[in-house]
Amino acid sequence: MDRICIAVLEKICSLAAFGKFVVFSEDELFDVFPDGENKTDGALRGALKSLREGGFIDLKYSSGNLYCIAPLKKYEPLPEPVAEEPKIEENTPKVRHMWGAIFISAFFGGAAGSLVISLIFALL
Repeated sequence: MDRICIAVLEKICSLAAFGKFVVFSEDELFDVFPDGENKTDGALRGALKSLREGGFIDLKYSSGNLYCIAPLKKYEPLPEPVAEEPKIEENTPKVRHMWGAIFISAFFGGAAGSLVISLIFALL
């Protein structure tokens, strides 16, 4: 949806309850056009047509510079995707290698401690 459509829809939703028809003049709708946009009848009709086809408004009639419009739903922009942090797997080769080194160190440490204790008791 472009900037004109969003601005027009916000104006319609601010002045009319959902499902209730309200008469708007072209000047009211032109006032909300973003800066730098052409305030032409064709641009306004194109925005209203786009909103009607998108199911955002119901256009009952347009007569001269008056439009009878009812808002049907509010525009909510799509949520921006959140960047996910890279997952660290526990069973990667580095982690497996680390656990192997810890096991071997603990085994030899226990064996060396047992040897020292055995020598102390043998000499006494």
